[in-house]
Amino acid sequence: MERALADMERAFYLLDCGTRFNGIQVVSIQGVIEEPLLRLSLDRLQARHPLLRVRLTGDDKTLGFTEDGAGPLPLLVLDRQGDDHWQAVVDIELNRPFARTDDHLTRLLWLRGPKRSELVIAHHHVIADALSMVFAVRDLLTDLAALSSGQSLLPPESLPLRPPLPALLPAQSKGLRLFPAMHDFFFKHVLGKPLRRAKTLPVEQSVPAAQRQNRLVHRSLSGDLLRQLRDRAKAEQTTVHGALCAALLLATSAEVFADRLMAETPTNVGCFSAVNLRDKLRPSVGQEMGLYISQVTTFHQVVPPPSLWDLARESRQKLTETLDSGEQYLTMPLIGLFIPRLGNVAERFIRSFDAASPALAGVTNLQKLPIPLSYGPLTIVNFQIAVGLSVVGQLLLAVTTIGDTMNLNVVFVEPLVSRVRAERISDGLLQILTDGIRQAKAA
Repeated sequence: MERALADMERAFYLLDCGTRFNGIQVVSIQGVIEEPLLRLSLDRLQARHPLLRVRLTGDDKTLGFTEDGAGPLPLLVLDRQGDDHWQAVVDIELNRPFARTDDHLTRLLWLRGPKRSELVIAHHHVIADALSMVFAVRDLLTDLAALSSGQSLLPPESLPLRPPLPALLPAQSKGLRLFPAMHDFFFKHVLGKPLRRAKTLPVEQSVPAAQRQNRLVHRSLSGDLLRQLRDRAKAEQTTVHGALCAALLLATSAEVFADRLMAETPTNVGCFSAVNLRDKLRPSVGQEMGLYISQVTTFHQVVPPPSLWDLARESRQKLTETLDSGEQYLTMPLIGLFIPRLGNVAERFIRSFDAASPALAGVTNLQKLPIPLSYGPLTIVNFQIAVGLSVVGQLLLAVTTIGDTMNLNVVFVEPLVSRVRAERISDGLLQILTDGIRQAKAA
């Protein structure tokens, strides 16, 4: 089993050559896990999903997936040191490379506790998006629960190895039908750029790509505040995602544009949002693993600062308009067109994409997990995601919601952004959301 990487996938690999582009899932589980059964369940998961059975082959110009020579997915067992142990592990895993010579592109760490554990799954972004790994977690825990209860399971049937994303895009996103979207994209990102003059995140300390590290700041919103946020967003005719984008832009702007705020200098910034394309693809990929995402950027004025809810409504409206225009069918699939054909491909590509994002920051939001939380004797009690930013951007908010808790994981690139700055932005984000809920309630 083998296939060549599409240009988009190859671009993701080349970005990882600059600064890590790993995806991370952290699954907190209540219940007793036995190591031999976890190992067997991991082997069954690998047998079911073909992209867990591949390694990379070829050079920068001829990259492909092959099953030949791929090995079992690694399982590292560590004793759990407390509820925050996973954060230190994620800081490591965000930056631990998958070399092209490795026989795997996914690995699992088990933070073992007697009654509560964390499964930390790290994967190279070239094989899968975050939602794909959520479905993989479901499959893993389904088999683990069955094996823990003594059930005998038939050998798993392998799912097909799908073509890459560009080959699965719907008809309206191909050929001449894509012309209106290309027209809008060109005017927005090329002709509109000099007029908009969108500001990006100022660098605190500039270093080469190889010296940068992805880091994590974790915050959460739960209980009554989360319920009030949902209700308030609906009453304000926007969405929780719109409120998150608005709060992130306002908190980041307050931290990095103090002089412009004091002088009331009009300032525009961009916010990118990850977009799930899974339900648009043909043939349908269902709940299989793969790289089925894109992203779009919307632009907003943050100085003078608007209210949270005004900016949240604008964010929702512009995101809807952007998706209606079809920009999501261009952003990721077209990235491969910028891959150099000659010379040191990785070095030239990294240099051309360094700080290339027009956005100040971005949000990837899985919203409510689309999988069960209970698996026999095992229960998912929390779920976190994080993703490395490579060289393209500096700040990302990765969001998951489970039960009455919304996890807000701010990923930042150090030392371009210091931990002190990232923590102030994270605290500001929470404060803006909390103030917005209370002010709206009081009104």
